[in-house]
Amino acid sequence: MSKAILFDGIRSPFLKAGTIPDLSAVTLGSHVLRHLVEKYNLRGTSPLVIGANIGNQLLHPDGSNVTRYIALASGLSQATPALTVNINCASGLEAVIQAAMRVEAGINDVVWVVGVEVMSDYLAVYNREQRGVHGQWLAASKEKKWWKKYPRLLSLWWKTKTMPHAPIWALEKGLTDPFVHLKMDQIADAIANDKEYGSSKEEQDLFALQSHQRASKARASGRLAKEILPFGKHVHDNGIRDNQTLDDLKYKTKPIYKGGTTSAGNSSQLTDGAVALLIVSEEVAQNLLTWQVDSEKERKRLPMAEISAKFSGYAGCDPARMGIGPVGAVKDVLNKMEGVSLENFDLIETNEAFASVVLAQKKLLEKEGIGYLDLDNKVNVNGGAIALGHPLAASGTRLALTCAMELQLRNLNRGLVTLCVGGGQGVALPLERRTL
Repeated sequence: MSKAILFDGIRSPFLKAGTIPDLSAVTLGSHVLRHLVEKYNLRGTSPLVIGANIGNQLLHPDGSNVTRYIALASGLSQATPALTVNINCASGLEAVIQAAMRVEAGINDVVWVVGVEVMSDYLAVYNREQRGVHGQWLAASKEKKWWKKYPRLLSLWWKTKTMPHAPIWALEKGLTDPFVHLKMDQIADAIANDKEYGSSKEEQDLFALQSHQRASKARASGRLAKEILPFGKHVHDNGIRDNQTLDDLKYKTKPIYKGGTTSAGNSSQLTDGAVALLIVSEEVAQNLLTWQVDSEKERKRLPMAEISAKFSGYAGCDPARMGIGPVGAVKDVLNKMEGVSLENFDLIETNEAFASVVLAQKKLLEKEGIGYLDLDNKVNVNGGAIALGHPLAASGTRLALTCAMELQLRNLNRGLVTLCVGGGQGVALPLERRTL
């Protein structure tokens, strides 16, 4: 079985939703993918593109398989197939896992991965009742017999007067669980209020402050720039608050709901972003290093991590407590990796959907005897989604890239990536730094 190597990767700056109002997923996704495609000459390989996207597949040209259009816009051959995966917030990581599976199985020796979400471009939609009445109106308007046509139109006109006319924003609909009918921030509040693994607003604000401080430091040092491809005039992530204080989080960002603790300050940001990765077989990786990597400096910049899809972890949980999904997923990973404990991982990247969910994961992992989640030294060392943003389907791809690059920069070996998933799931994936 071939080994899958995360050879290289790049991402766009993560921009607060609305920064570029007319931005499309194809534009942003192809921006980062094209960079990798043009960088490497991979003729003679059997490539595939696997993309991740959740909310941008309703509009042309970001059509129902948005990855195909991104691939074409990136200069890849029309003969290169492409597919899009969706497992909510873990979509980007699932794309990485599926790429590794295909390389390990010998189906493809090169897989381009692109995770993208442009939350600025989400649609407003009408509900089923509204769409149904509209369809009936169209059918009635085509009736040729006036004595049937006008009474039906009159009845439908009256019906429209008694029903809501405002559309539903797809963003709001997408961030509401259809099974338990709770918004994601309401679920975060429920987790924070849980007697077993809850947390106070002060604890959540302290975690959020740490996220901004770490991200600010990483940006100032140039660490984040190593994984970012500027997009026009946008060079850096613009959600990081360099001067964030605990007092601002305490007094200026009030809880969203009465009696709750979740606020805009201790939650992830609505963000536009894209990430592209190149995942290849060990043989292709060796050839690329030999023929296309020009310097030792460039070699050291490469993420170069082995991905073992067989060790990926999945778990389900109560949708009303979706934030604890990674606990089961991490347990699944450790069960598959015999002799490896959570403490054996040098770096861990977990998605900061809300501060309360990461704090809950820490408590549950310890309570259930799974392991110790070292928030001080190992977890999200360059900040997380609270500071950087959470472009839904791009987040898992970014976590994998950030983790792999940081392993290289710190000369460490093992990394773990995990996300909670709307609908009550968790996904986790271990990485191991490679030197070929």
